[in-house]
Amino acid sequence: MKRNYYLPLTALMLVSASSLHAMKFETLGYKSISMGGASVASSTGSLATYNNPALLSKPPYKVEVSIAGGVSAYDHGVGASAKELEDTGFLDTVDKLSNDINTITDADKNVLVKGKNVILDMNGESVTVAPQGYLGAQVKSFGFGVFTGSDATATAIVDEAHDQLYFESTDANGSTAYYDALAYDPNDPSNRPTVDQATYEARSIEYAVNNNLTYLHVKGVALAEVPIAYGHNFRTNLGNIMVGGALKYMQAITYTDVLNIDDTEDSGESAKKDKRSSNFGIDLGFAYQPSFSYDLTFGLVAKNLNAPKFDFFDGTEYSVDPLVRAGVAYDIFDSLEVAADLDLTRNKTFNNEVDSQMVGGGFNYEPFKSLFALSLRGGLMYNLDTDDKSGLIYTAGLGIGVKWIQLDLSAQSSGRTSTVQGYTVPQYSKVNLALVSRW
Repeated sequence: MKRNYYLPLTALMLVSASSLHAMKFETLGYKSISMGGASVASSTGSLATYNNPALLSKPPYKVEVSIAGGVSAYDHGVGASAKELEDTGFLDTVDKLSNDINTITDADKNVLVKGKNVILDMNGESVTVAPQGYLGAQVKSFGFGVFTGSDATATAIVDEAHDQLYFESTDANGSTAYYDALAYDPNDPSNRPTVDQATYEARSIEYAVNNNLTYLHVKGVALAEVPIAYGHNFRTNLGNIMVGGALKYMQAITYTDVLNIDDTEDSGESAKKDKRSSNFGIDLGFAYQPSFSYDLTFGLVAKNLNAPKFDFFDGTEYSVDPLVRAGVAYDIFDSLEVAADLDLTRNKTFNNEVDSQMVGGGFNYEPFKSLFALSLRGGLMYNLDTDDKSGLIYTAGLGIGVKWIQLDLSAQSSGRTSTVQGYTVPQYSKVNLALVSRW
């Protein structure tokens, strides 16, 4: 096994930087990220184009432009397992014994057993890094923009048939032998148990790791959306009925590769595993404000109704399945808004063990709106899929500036934590920085 055995999040950042995508209903926008993901009934202005084009029909300002960038990270076990593997000293012990099997001790054998169990338990665990960015503009009831997001996931694939601590050793004369580390007794010259090459290749963990039978499967799809959107308000005796739609050009870069489970280097020529393709998508949105209370808004949006498809290098297809989300928002005062959203569809992710079906909500408090601008936001969100390890996610945001231009910071963090490279970090986290101008 190789000496470099830890997969930092920066390795996935490099993978996802070559691609852009949103597979689940992404929390996109400074308000949505900090209000528990709520957006379908509350995301007016420049982000309505993405979150619900129906809300373009009642813009609070004639023009709003926002530009932002951010990143999220989700450790579904790989980070903690890799740190545990490091703490056991497993790979250091393997290196030591590869140089001289006669140095093996009972303590070394205990380390090997612990490390073996960590590797076998990693099967199906993953880590995801997802950068995103956007430039959105709303002019009266029209919306435009470039919305990008990415999703690169590394999943541990473990061949559980290779579960033995058999190791290959080459002596000074160039002779190769395959030994059973747990049965080896350095104090007994007559006890030098070996296995044949066929047994080694059929059962050895070392062989599985070195020959990509046990590995990290990296898969990424990145999507850039360029929409043109419009919303129209129908005033009726029952209230305001708002309808909107977006037609968007979509360009995707798909990526797939295999990484050694104990190294960050590619195991092959990853340049040949990128695939660029394009398509078009259709979004439709609806919103309703009842006549008895125009401060109350119900929203519904369906994204990617035509299920646009893109190609992977290996010939398989990637389909962006339709996403449907409902939401409600209420202006308690002129300065205080509360909102909540619920995914009506269960959305697939690159982590085969976890789907995405989010519920969440929060508040937005804006005490100043005339000259100075201040926005304080908070919320909670939760994935209804019980296999999600992130648990309850806390969200918050702060915007400050003047009426015409504001700087906004929003973030999300799960209550559950994992240990990565010696640091305790949230199981899931996201941060976004935006510049907003409106007049």
